[in-house]
Amino acid sequence: MLMFAVAEDRMTCAPMPSKQLAKLGVWEATHLERWVVDHPEVLGENVRVVTTQYNKWSSDSGDLARERLDILGLDATGQLVVVELKRGTDSNVHMQAITYAALVAGFSKETLADAHADYLNRGTPAQPHSPADAAELLESHVDGSWDDDVLTVPKIILLAEDFTAQTYTTVTWLSNLTPNLVIEMHTVNAFMLEEGMPCVVFRRLFPAVDPSTRVLTPGVAVSTATSVATKIAESNRRMRTTYLLHDLKTMPEDSELTFDLQGFRDAATVALVDAWIAENPLRGRAFWVNDRARPLRWCASDTEETYTPTGLTKHIISEAGGRGNVAISGSEVWRWHGKSLYQVGIEAETASSTSTASVAPA
Repeated sequence: MLMFAVAEDRMTCAPMPSKQLAKLGVWEATHLERWVVDHPEVLGENVRVVTTQYNKWSSDSGDLARERLDILGLDATGQLVVVELKRGTDSNVHMQAITYAALVAGFSKETLADAHADYLNRGTPAQPHSPADAAELLESHVDGSWDDDVLTVPKIILLAEDFTAQTYTTVTWLSNLTPNLVIEMHTVNAFMLEEGMPCVVFRRLFPAVDPSTRVLTPGVAVSTATSVATKIAESNRRMRTTYLLHDLKTMPEDSELTFDLQGFRDAATVALVDAWIAENPLRGRAFWVNDRARPLRWCASDTEETYTPTGLTKHIISEAGGRGNVAISGSEVWRWHGKSLYQVGIEAETASSTSTASVAPA
């Protein structure tokens, strides 16, 4: 990977010099971990840090383990994200991460909330978080329903300056052998700017295609892991609907969307929200705006604030007097021309794929 400075539309004659993190005085726990915690977006979209340096492992028979997990995250599908950090190169990085993934696969929502509460309470905050508070924060982060079995199939992210042939070989083999197991290799590299300041670059090295865009075809589940992977894939597709519609320019700016909670399993919440919207129909409408992450502007708001479909859905339920952290996917609730955003996204993606295939060279 080469990085160049650009001046007056021309690249400088030489690439920026790279610099090893060790020579910059960068340490895994002191610096690299903090960078990722401060900017979890380097791990992917919508990842929340649950805890760091977790080492409270035990069994019913009293066995203990000393393994210390660098970072544990949770993405918006409800899938756990195990992150192993290395400053430099380590031929065993994948083995450590697989061990951590096996350990966290035993988490329940309750133990996960306990771990998150402990993490949030580090440094004695003014208002300590209870496990119930932490559980609510985790639930509100997940887009749609969140079943316990999703926790049994965590994603693994290896983050290092470079990887050895052993790691490349093992990760490729495991990925091909076990499609339900997602292992990603990310690199972090430093380059020196002309001012002498380092520039740090994060990128996903493997797989080249984001696995969250690979939607599994529904069918007979051959194992529990397969059915869980199907849930995760479907959740990813729902979560990415707004990105897809934005990128394909499916809906014109200021298209009006309507709110339809029919079909939601909590009948009491549906009745409560329907009555609240009936008092002011603008509460059940939104405009589509050109914002990839937050494309809805609520018609009942006096501000220009924009929301994700799920964020606005939960906001409306809360404003109506319901439970705001309810598990629901906004792409199923908001409708355009009578179709849910999720359905519109599927049709747009299918049309785009068909169009691309029709113009592909023979």
